[in-house]
Amino acid sequence: MKLGTKIIFFVTMFFSIIFLLGGYSLISYYDKTSMEREVEAAVEQYQYNKFVIQSALITKGEEWLEGVADGAYDISSIASDMNHTVAICSIDGEILFSDFPEETQLDKVLEGVETGKVNYQFAEIESRMYVLAAGKILQADTGIYLITGVDVERVFLQQEQMIQRFGYVYAVAIGAGVLLIILLSVLLTRPIKQLTEAAKKIADGNYQERIKVSSEDEVGQLARHFNRMSGAIEEKVQELSDSAKQKEDFVANFAHELKTPLTSIIGFANRIYQKDLSREEQKQAAWYIWNEGMRLEALSHKLMDLTVLNHKDFELQEMQADILLKELAKEEIEILKEKNVRLSCEAKAAYIDVEYDLFQSLLLNLIDNSIKAGADNLQLRGYVDGENFYVIQLEDNGSGIPENEIKRIKEAFYMVDKSRSRKLHGAGIGLSLAEKIAEIHGSSLSFESDGKSGTKVSIRLNRKGGKTRRRGR
Repeated sequence: MKLGTKIIFFVTMFFSIIFLLGGYSLISYYDKTSMEREVEAAVEQYQYNKFVIQSALITKGEEWLEGVADGAYDISSIASDMNHTVAICSIDGEILFSDFPEETQLDKVLEGVETGKVNYQFAEIESRMYVLAAGKILQADTGIYLITGVDVERVFLQQEQMIQRFGYVYAVAIGAGVLLIILLSVLLTRPIKQLTEAAKKIADGNYQERIKVSSEDEVGQLARHFNRMSGAIEEKVQELSDSAKQKEDFVANFAHELKTPLTSIIGFANRIYQKDLSREEQKQAAWYIWNEGMRLEALSHKLMDLTVLNHKDFELQEMQADILLKELAKEEIEILKEKNVRLSCEAKAAYIDVEYDLFQSLLLNLIDNSIKAGADNLQLRGYVDGENFYVIQLEDNGSGIPENEIKRIKEAFYMVDKSRSRKLHGAGIGLSLAEKIAEIHGSSLSFESDGKSGTKVSIRLNRKGGKTRRRGR
């Protein structure tokens, strides 16, 4: 059963029962109070009629009651002074006078009548309802029964009319209520249907599906959170897709990087083994084998470094940033002179938390990457950024990085210029190592380049001091 159908069914049943119970209670209460009033009126009429008889006793004497009880006197004249329908019976139950129809069974009314009490009961006489009030009147050793009947048919007619009217009101109220419930059900379930349809589309792979938010109530909030969830799912799926593609590219590039040097090594080794070569040809073949072997060695070291960085904890220690950068630059300046590369360093004083060896490796990888891009002039800077950060920046005058490739250069094995990188024993892992080291320091590498006039890479570190803390992967 659908939610809308459940809402309509159960709400209709609930209000139907409530209305029925409420109507039954009201009608029952009205009937009860009406009957109590009629019984009180019947008792009052009995008391009046009893007063008429007692007045006759005072006027005519006690012998009169004895004569009435023996049936010697005609009491119709006295009965005419009484109200409503009356009957007078002897103590033995013999009817002395009666206004009731002949078929009326008065003996049942007299059953259980006690002295000093007035009994009453309802009886149907000629298709009309009466309240019969009966009591015993005693004088010395003589007595009579007095019965007074009050017509209460109008009360029952009013009760039937009330039931009919309640039925009409009940039908109209339930009909209007059902229509209102259907409308509310549609309004409530429409967003849920939209959520269901959207969830189905997302399950089928349409992660761009969104729901139009048209209210600020709980349903609107649910739709808004659903859209946020859909956006998070789409983003996560895209991340997983990108990650899967990166892994595929990693495996493909890794296989390619192994295949090229291995093919060369096998080919030249086979040439040396199977052919008689001159000394110069042997040296040239050996040089190719050595060169490709160096590429494999560099590749293995880089892959090992990546694995170590992913599974090791490192202690970051407080150091003075300007002294650190100048020391690292000083060590590289002499080496870079041999390659006709100029490195300058300018750093402001500040304290940062770093792991010295890792940070040296990061800087070396960045410098090496700049040299592979054809740079011969490097500028290393360090400056304070606000109150909490310190930025280290390396700028070169190399060939630069195309804007559409900047977001991929930190992937393992990705190379902007593959031919030049292979000549320099590169495998596209240097920047992946540098990014891992930056993450260990709680930061990330940021690249700026127009693809023509060099590259600027920055790392933004926290300015903290006084403590030694552990940061790991």
